[in-house]
Amino acid sequence: MESITIRAVAFEEGGVWVVQGIEYDICAHAKDPAGVPNAFRRAVAENICITQHLGRRPLQGIKPAPARFREMFERAEAKVSSVHEPEQLPIADMDIRLAEHA
Repeated sequence: MESITIRAVAFEEGGVWVVQGIEYDICAHAKDPAGVPNAFRRAVAENICITQHLGRRPLQGIKPAPARFREMFERAEAKVSSVHEPEQLPIADMDIRLAEHA
């Protein structure tokens, strides 16, 4: 299985932290910034399972997020990461950046 690089932007909206994928339009939420990496990893894992169940490669057919999220990602000045490595996922790198707002 090929390794995938995942980029996402996280921002607070309505008291919840939203995590939006860039290359793949996958979204998750967490109650605080510390929970962002695990929430997004879980959402990616669920999408990988679904696409594989449908007989596709991991994440095949999931379109990129709207351009405004890529712009937020590029303007972000901080990163958040998990201290735990993704287990049994074909993810080579997960780059999650914190943005001021949507």
